[in-house]
Amino acid sequence: MNNISAASDPGIGNQVRLGTTRVRFEHILVCTDFSPGAKAALDVAISLAKQFDASLFLVNAAAPLVYPVGADPVMPELLEANLDGARARMKRLIARQPALRSIKHEGIVSYVSAVELINQLTREKNINLIVTGSHSAHGLEKLLLGSFAETVLRNAICPVLVVGPHCRRTPHPFRSIVFATGLRPDSQRPAQYASAIAEELNARLTLLHVAKKRPPIPGEAPELLEERLADSLRSLLPPDAELWCKPKVLIAFGDASNEVLNAAAAEAADLIVVGIHEPTPLADHAPWSTMSQIIHGATCPVLGVREHLG
Repeated sequence: MNNISAASDPGIGNQVRLGTTRVRFEHILVCTDFSPGAKAALDVAISLAKQFDASLFLVNAAAPLVYPVGADPVMPELLEANLDGARARMKRLIARQPALRSIKHEGIVSYVSAVELINQLTREKNINLIVTGSHSAHGLEKLLLGSFAETVLRNAICPVLVVGPHCRRTPHPFRSIVFATGLRPDSQRPAQYASAIAEELNARLTLLHVAKKRPPIPGEAPELLEERLADSLRSLLPPDAELWCKPKVLIAFGDASNEVLNAAAAEAADLIVVGIHEPTPLADHAPWSTMSQIIHGATCPVLGVREHLG
């Protein structure tokens, strides 16, 4: 998103604040394995490409042929045949999408690991947004196989939009946006994306913070605690956001994933925005992770934004 820039706000001491500028998703990459979940992600990517007049890159990392340990090396002819098969499927996918005729697009198939290919293309094509589907694997299956979508979320170098298995189809992108944050010190970048998208699409914006429980603070009424948290939420927005937006502020206590999904349902959200922390070992394999529960429970896409640029 090239038009997002940092600006210092003299009203907040020396703290660097992100100023609102027009959000532009000019180059969108959509991952596909030709599954129904990938088709849903493509539909969302096409809608956004039309909205932002963006170029669309359809990408498939052709799965290598797997042979038993000790077997003879795979013949180059077989590898090429497998790659040709993936290319043919990509051509058929594009041919079956008449909406692509009005969008600048390119189909890319390569024998590289998916994350490596995505990050390589993100740099080469100046990708602003990655769109991917997510299947509904849970429990042992997810623990063993991991989640491709979550791996991309935690390793991509630009924001990632995940279209989960229960996302509903909508003719208009993102009229109601819920930004959920743990109020970390580095939460301003995802907050700035949420507010910029809301401004661009004239969408309602809801700010949500979920705490595990109400901490007993001697001498402080519960409503004062909630007001302090609400002020902290508002402070994440760019200073000029008040010129066009009066966001709804919600404070909830309990399980984070449940409260985020409850808020998204109550606000009829078309998009949930969350911040992504630095990758941790096996993060994408944790079936109990908050991100996993949100993705697989949401009826709208989830946008993950890295809280650090690097």
